[in-house]
Amino acid sequence: MSSSANNYKKKVRDSLKEREHIAILKHKYDTRITNVKHGKNSFSKGDFLTAIRRYTEYLEVVSEVKKVASIYELHPNHFDKTKDITEMLMISNLYFELAKVYDATGKFQDELTKCLDQFVLFSANQPFQVVNSEMCRKHLRKFKFKNHDLFFKAYQQIFVKSRKCYVATHCFGEDHPHTETLRQFRGLLIQNPCGHAFIRSYYLYSPGFVRWLDTHPLFARILNLPLRLGLSWFSRLVHRHILSR
Repeated sequence: MSSSANNYKKKVRDSLKEREHIAILKHKYDTRITNVKHGKNSFSKGDFLTAIRRYTEYLEVVSEVKKVASIYELHPNHFDKTKDITEMLMISNLYFELAKVYDATGKFQDELTKCLDQFVLFSANQPFQVVNSEMCRKHLRKFKFKNHDLFFKAYQQIFVKSRKCYVATHCFGEDHPHTETLRQFRGLLIQNPCGHAFIRSYYLYSPGFVRWLDTHPLFARILNLPLRLGLSWFSRLVHRHILSR
């Protein structure tokens, strides 16, 4: 048989395998939510190994569709934030669920850390940031994690890594020097309990305040000047007497 004939047959076989692989992957993707449901059911029954397998299968399917090599390489940038927000929220929660499972087993320390890192990555700067941070906070109060410090660090990092300073961004814009100064100040506040409580309250209520301003333009115009003047003065004060030391 000629070399060209062999090459043709190989191409046909490879093409058939590729089509089969695509069909299998599509089926897995279309039924991926089933793995999540089975995983949650297994976790509630204390079957942690099955929960790990089911959650991982879901994340592996999504990773393959997004063309990344590992479930720990998934990134929010792989998703359309206008269309995939529900999927992103579920992914962030699955990383948190996996971290809880790994913590409960007392093993897989490296995987536990990676899952919490992914949880932070998929939480900070997302529309559901406050929801996820509150979920984490309530778990920290309710459960005695074996790796409590790792979960608390993840909770803090959701705020530290966030670029959202809602009121400052509303007044000055995302990249204004005053906005960046206030972000740095937030990073200092988060390091002590009182400051942490203040930041938590800020994230709970400031998004609603900004949304209210957006829907009430007359009040926004009235409040904009005193807000800008107050934040500008405070930003200069913080930069001169705290951040520059």
